[in-house]
Amino acid sequence: MMIQDAWQSSLNKATLPTDLIATWAERDVQESDAGIQKRLEQVGRSLMKGYHTAVTDELEAIAPKLNEIDEELRGFAYEGVGMGLAQRDFLTPTSQNRIATFVAGDGAAYANMVYVGLGLMLARVGRPIEPHLQRLDNAKGWLLVDGYGYYQGMFYWRDSLNHQVISQPISGYTRSVFDQGLGRSIWFVDGGDVNRIARTIDAFSLDRREDLWGGVGYACAYAGGAKRTTIEALGNTAGAYRLHLAQGTAYAAKSRQCLGNQSVYTELACQVLWGVSADAVADNLATNGETPESRLWQHYRARIPHPVRATLAA
Repeated sequence: MMIQDAWQSSLNKATLPTDLIATWAERDVQESDAGIQKRLEQVGRSLMKGYHTAVTDELEAIAPKLNEIDEELRGFAYEGVGMGLAQRDFLTPTSQNRIATFVAGDGAAYANMVYVGLGLMLARVGRPIEPHLQRLDNAKGWLLVDGYGYYQGMFYWRDSLNHQVISQPISGYTRSVFDQGLGRSIWFVDGGDVNRIARTIDAFSLDRREDLWGGVGYACAYAGGAKRTTIEALGNTAGAYRLHLAQGTAYAAKSRQCLGNQSVYTELACQVLWGVSADAVADNLATNGETPESRLWQHYRARIPHPVRATLAA
């Protein structure tokens, strides 16, 4: 019991949002745009609202409480739910997995975010991801890996970003998805600072940069906070990786379209990087009759039609 209590205390302390202002100062980020700072604070509060709700309330009470959160921010709260339910499953396992039960019921619409949250908690407690990947189908597994990569970049950026350490023995497409999540974290820990983002990614080997830029594009469009001028500068600075940056925004647009909660930030990013609306970008993603769950993350780059890619690359 003493070991469990100590672990519970450690989890409660460590899952609080990282101090982004302190992180920006240490990473030599120029003073962050006030809009980005405010937006990222909103994201963090929403995530923690979901986390605390999941660790304190019964499953049937979670969704009604999260309905109080602005719809545009609600997806982040469900990532927090995934963290909280995973923590409860680790500490006090029952015959019925809480995450699986929740996404089969009230959390079905936000199942993708919940599985990202599972990845966040796995990274927090340092558990291997391979056993979970073996139990989940590919779509859920990729979401888990993305969350794992995001957490590594957010909370262990000295290792993951400064020294490019991958904490898990992963390779192939799994590593690509990890890097997409890591790229998402770069938007946060570099505060939307275009030049700092580019320096961070340029320090990585060439074979990892495409996925990192894709992750930045997703976070820029989904989490948002940036003005048009910042997104324009980001597209120009991405250079040869502009397409991958834009492809990340396409996934963000599809994610929001599936949930019916498009954001002004997603719309702006798509207008700047694609020249069309977020819904138009999302509509151009080939679905091949697949379910919303299975079409997300896995091979999303291949789902941008060639004519659209050619237009962007021109």
